Amino acid sequence: MKRLFSLILFIVIVLASLQSWTKQVYSFQKETPEVVIKKYLDAVISNDYQTAYTLVSDQNSDIREWLELLNFVTSVAPEKLISIIHLAHSFTIHQVLQIDLPNDGTAVIKVGSTVPDMEKILEIAHSENEIKSLYDNGSLPLKQKQGTFILGIENNIWKIKEMEGTSGDSASKIAMGLAEKLLSKEESLKLDKEIKNYQNKKRS
Repeated sequence: MKRLFSLILFIVIVLASLQSWTKQVYSFQKETPEVVIKKYLDAVISNDYQTAYTLVSDQNSDIREWLELLNFVTSVAPEKLISIIHLAHSFTIHQVLQIDLPNDGTAVIKVGSTVPDMEKILEIAHSENEIKSLYDNGSLPLKQKQGTFILGIENNIWKIKEMEGTSGDSASKIAMGLAEKLLSKEESLKLDKEIKNYQNKKRS
């Protein structure tokens, strides 16, 4: 009886291990370059900069520093700016246009993006509700952008090595650049000071 119980227990453990291994293999297989890009873009749109950070190569400090800056800004900026960034992100659409796999161990993915034209929007709308109204009426100013991502394998995982164009920037970078239009002079100066202090600390 004990032997039978031990045998059953052994079979259960083996089956559980095989199931876990199969799930891990399947999960890895799903992590194609296209999946990684979609995860990255979805993370940025969702303002989940920490997840986006994990999808970027350790060798590209520029993208990582930019994501760290976005994460910092969204933690200290006034709510009115943050809400506009989130709203602009919700209207952003990305589409993979082309995938190339050169024989050098990399993957090159071209992405097309439809993003809110924040400069034009803020000329005719001055609040979150007004921007939503433009969107609901189908009159929200939009613009098309294209970007290229180059991925490589690090520790058996595809990661973003380079990013060219503006698809990866999405609307947040644009909204940050328009802080003076969205904020009062005092709020804008305060945010600018906090950003400079943050950047100085990072350099030191």
